[in-house]
Amino acid sequence: MADAPDTERQAVEPDAKEVLSVSQLNDRIASVVQDTPALNGVRCIGEVTDLHQSSTALYFTLTDGDAELPCMLWANRYREMDADLEDGTEVILEGDIDYWVEGGKIDLKPWEVIVVGDGDQAAAVERLRSELEERGWFDDEQKQQPAAFPERVGVVTSLRGDARYDIQNAIHEQDPTVDILVKDATVQGSEAPTSIANGIHHLDRSEDVDAIIVGRGGGSDSNLQAFNTERVAEAIFTANTPVVTAIGHTDDRLIANQVADVATITPTAAGEYIVNSRQEFLASEIEPLEQQLDAAYETFQQKHEHEQELAEAVDEATAPEGLPPIYYKVAIVVLLLLLLVITGLWLGVI
Repeated sequence: MADAPDTERQAVEPDAKEVLSVSQLNDRIASVVQDTPALNGVRCIGEVTDLHQSSTALYFTLTDGDAELPCMLWANRYREMDADLEDGTEVILEGDIDYWVEGGKIDLKPWEVIVVGDGDQAAAVERLRSELEERGWFDDEQKQQPAAFPERVGVVTSLRGDARYDIQNAIHEQDPTVDILVKDATVQGSEAPTSIANGIHHLDRSEDVDAIIVGRGGGSDSNLQAFNTERVAEAIFTANTPVVTAIGHTDDRLIANQVADVATITPTAAGEYIVNSRQEFLASEIEPLEQQLDAAYETFQQKHEHEQELAEAVDEATAPEGLPPIYYKVAIVVLLLLLLVITGLWLGVI
């Protein structure tokens, strides 16, 4: 093929010295996306994850387990469809690829949704969840209570993730003396289940680790799939050390959260939970006990004084009439002294 003339090449290739603003570059990308026929009217099959809805649109991620594609479906269009979308639904979407200029993101805007059924990933997770529930791995009686004041806390997470620092900061704000032992782990991808499980086993074998936190930052359902695997669940369940999970900003949909002794919604929350503030503990537990003890002693003292008063009253009531015995004793002593004086005078010795 002959080379294109220089004038034509300049028309299709950007000027290497041209400096574009972000908006200008995004506009250029949007133009390319819109003008590419292969990106219009595409059909794509995958599983719905991370579904959430606003008043104007549904937002979700379409995944095949290896790759993800953000999707946006207008709410009024969705209401006209004969489709009921939820996490785990396998669908075929037909629509256009769109580039959001302001946010610099590509997504698929479907105009047709065909529900295929339950996705393979969601079905596998639900089967495992049911199986573990039958084994009793989620039962409350299986849960261990972490020590209130651990001296050493083990953390299984990525050394490069923010979750590590969130956990460390939260713990040391409560108690700077707590020792933290971090076990680096891959927390996303095919190697993550083995890496996380090995980290838990390693820390569990350390006799001086009082509690283990397993965590990572936020992410899509696909990114968090390692925490829905039997390998991680088994490592948590069989650990002799109490395990606290802190996985993204998620609820208890993850199997790891259900097996864990305690599930928190963020890494920071896990750090705050695992180490009680000694001052707050004194204020919430010890000071009320001290007040109760003072009140009980005061009640006992009042009761004792009342009993003494009753005893004295009884003594007075049962005492013989006349002068009190002390007066008789004094009179006898005086008489004895007078008798001695008279005797002394009579004998001439005084």
